[in-house]
Amino acid sequence: MAVLAGVLCLVVVWCLVLETTCLAAGIPEAVWQDNDRNHRRSPSQIKRQLRSPEVRAARLPLAETGRVGNGAEDASLAGEQAARAARVRSQIAQAPAPPAEAADLQMLGQNDWRLKIESAAVARNDSVFLGDIATPLGHMDETLWQDLSRRALWAAPEQEGKPMQVNRSRLSQALRQALGKDIAGRCILPTSLVIQRGGLVFREDVLRDYVVRSLTPQLSAMPGEAQLTEFRLPEYIFLEHAQQQIQLEPGKLAPGRITLRFAIKEADGTVLRRVAGTVNLQLWVTVPAAMRVMSTGENLTPDAVTFMRVNAATLKDMPWDGQGGPWRLARGLAAGEPILQSDLQSQLMVRRGDVVTLIYARGNLRMTTQAEALSDGEPGATIAVRNLQSKKQVYAKVKDGGTVIIE
Repeated sequence: MAVLAGVLCLVVVWCLVLETTCLAAGIPEAVWQDNDRNHRRSPSQIKRQLRSPEVRAARLPLAETGRVGNGAEDASLAGEQAARAARVRSQIAQAPAPPAEAADLQMLGQNDWRLKIESAAVARNDSVFLGDIATPLGHMDETLWQDLSRRALWAAPEQEGKPMQVNRSRLSQALRQALGKDIAGRCILPTSLVIQRGGLVFREDVLRDYVVRSLTPQLSAMPGEAQLTEFRLPEYIFLEHAQQQIQLEPGKLAPGRITLRFAIKEADGTVLRRVAGTVNLQLWVTVPAAMRVMSTGENLTPDAVTFMRVNAATLKDMPWDGQGGPWRLARGLAAGEPILQSDLQSQLMVRRGDVVTLIYARGNLRMTTQAEALSDGEPGATIAVRNLQSKKQVYAKVKDGGTVIIE
């Protein structure tokens, strides 16, 4: 026990010496850390994680601690809780929240300002300055911002081109020590701050503009109206030095979700790494559609066709271009359903099982008989037919919906 007590005393003394040294140097304690977020769980997060999934989703009530009851008492308590919940729901329904006034929706008033701390930044000097990581919002005096932007916060990372992370709690503590409580209270903090000494950083908004500019020429060549929505891009991309560059490598451009790859290249063109992202391409086109319910085999007439504007990503096949015919439907269509090319069959098409006229023409010889079609075929296609007189199978070319010919 004496040995253990001695060891504990030495640890306490060492911690006090380390804390005194850091404060004397004027550097915030424990600014940098690794990227492992598993070490940054608060006690409340750990307590919540240990609960069952049903309790976390608020589907089961938490049991009262220190109480043991019988079945009748439990049933009575459950009934009381259900009645109380019903009363609360009724009160909420009877007293709806008043509509918000315009003044309530205004986030920053006159002469009010905030400092938005970016989630990724680059330090240009040996120290991290407020201007490196913050952007002013609202009505902030320019002279005040010039003064605050030159405030040194803490020492920059020692190694250039290697991003390091500060979590929210450590960032808040460092800002309070460097700026004071009042100014630090006006800072809007991200979940974490990743900062690099030297090099460049491209944030998500810049990457989004780059994607739009890069894809616009190809989108302009597409039919209809193209829109890019639901961007899922990296929050930031760091470059170690200014000679490196980012190049977009888009996937196949088709309606729906598109895969994007940002290639980080060295000055000689060598690809150092790739970072993935996606974007949704909505291509709005005008296509023919059924004006009414239509059944399989029904002939397609002009009075049964209308036109609709649809997102091409919802189409399962190429839409009908309105050309060719006469057509009949290969499947039934609901009212307003787009007409696809695969939904149509030529009215001149021979169907399997049809009895057609078989013509044999060779030079001045011409013979005609009846035959049964053994497969489907459009005009110009060669299909197998069975001569109904000789029962022999031959191959003939489809001339129209009721005639095949052997030449």
